[in-house]
Amino acid sequence: MKFKKIIAALALSSATLIALPAFSAEMVCNLNVKSGGNVWGNGTSNCSGIDFSFGNSTSGSYQIQGTTKPVDYVVWLSPSSSCSGLYCSVTVRAYSVNTGKAYIHYDDNTIEYVTARMDYETGH
Repeated sequence: MKFKKIIAALALSSATLIALPAFSAEMVCNLNVKSGGNVWGNGTSNCSGIDFSFGNSTSGSYQIQGTTKPVDYVVWLSPSSSCSGLYCSVTVRAYSVNTGKAYIHYDDNTIEYVTARMDYETGH
């Protein structure tokens, strides 16, 4: 009898997991390095780059892709400036990690959290 109760509880919890909404949006990064540099991971959620300009920063962007339902609005947690809708332009400082974080608020009142990161080195 106890075994039947365990099976029933497992079936109920499995049905609950299957009924949860599936989100598919992701945040991707694109890092721009100076001429002669290398970038790894553009178009993914983890970008790295190096150049030999000996500067202290470069430009990049975050973009939210793959939303499957209508978006009401996006709240960018970081960076918070130069962001509008599903896109954010950023300055990436050398030798530090730049992280993009955002909450996507959908028309159906669901919320999804997405994140990506970039790092950049100048070769010195």
